[in-house]
Amino acid sequence: MPSQRSAANLDALRRGLGAPQRTFADALWAFYRDHNRWVPARIVHRHFGVTVAQTRLAELGPNLVRVEREDGKSHYRLTFLGVLLTDHGVEAETLLVRYLEYVRDRYRSDPRVEWVGSQEVETALRLPAEQSRLMRQLVRLSHWWGGGSAFREREWTVGVPVDVDELAAEADVRRYLREHALRHFPVEAHRAATQAPDGEPSGGAFSFIEDAPLRERLAADWHEAQDVFHVLGWKSCVILCGGILETLLSRALAGGGPTAVRGRPLLATLVAAATRRRLVKKDSLRLPQAVLAFRALTQPGRLSGAVAPGRADADAALEAVRSCLRQLAAIRPEAARPTGH
Repeated sequence: MPSQRSAANLDALRRGLGAPQRTFADALWAFYRDHNRWVPARIVHRHFGVTVAQTRLAELGPNLVRVEREDGKSHYRLTFLGVLLTDHGVEAETLLVRYLEYVRDRYRSDPRVEWVGSQEVETALRLPAEQSRLMRQLVRLSHWWGGGSAFREREWTVGVPVDVDELAAEADVRRYLREHALRHFPVEAHRAATQAPDGEPSGGAFSFIEDAPLRERLAADWHEAQDVFHVLGWKSCVILCGGILETLLSRALAGGGPTAVRGRPLLATLVAAATRRRLVKKDSLRLPQAVLAFRALTQPGRLSGAVAPGRADADAALEAVRSCLRQLAAIRPEAARPTGH
């Protein structure tokens, strides 16, 4: 039964998190709850030490904790699934379930509802100030809203979730929440993050990219692609993933040789060239037409008669990036160079 599987999977993840990893995640979440922002890397490094912080980052993986740059500074942040695995995860889950049940019931009674505000939620759920503040943080982090948002210091207003029709038909909201979290943040094998010379995290899954600014840009685009998928932004997800794939494959092929590509080739050409060079396995990057033609999505005039990307396209795009990252990260530097020259 799906509800039993999703419950068992999340509970197993909670049990499987070791004490050192949980302590690390708890500290990140405690800082966010206290300061309403993610903790700067320098504070994490001072508290845990750079080596320990880098180790925990690699152990937990990018679907639980990430390092992102904002205003030129690095911050450690938990994903929504990462929050659910902390010592306060059950509390967070229960509170968010209550919120989603409220939105579901409001929509059932009035399908015209478009906005939900903090004051009505506080009143309906009888939330004390501390829980109301936590609710605000959870709604914002989980992306369970659509059509716009306004998060102030205390009050907030958000559009109803983009998948509100699915939510309205859901009897078991806890199961719905858990499946949602596990689907959008799959805990999978990942390449351990390495450490840059200045002690800053090097880019996680993109750590094999030597160009630091490019590595950070790719990591930011990858995180954004997953975030927009979370709110059903299929087109944006496909465009971001297409750009990431194009950049990764172009750089992998940049060594020249008989199968090198010139100019700015189509994504299909890059995939074929990378396959011939054995940089990626044959048929490992199965891309639907919407992904192969991702550039056209940025130019509405070129989309006459084309079908807009859907969930299957965005799913395929995300999986292609994951596969590409795994395969390119596993290549020894010399293996990527053409032979015979």
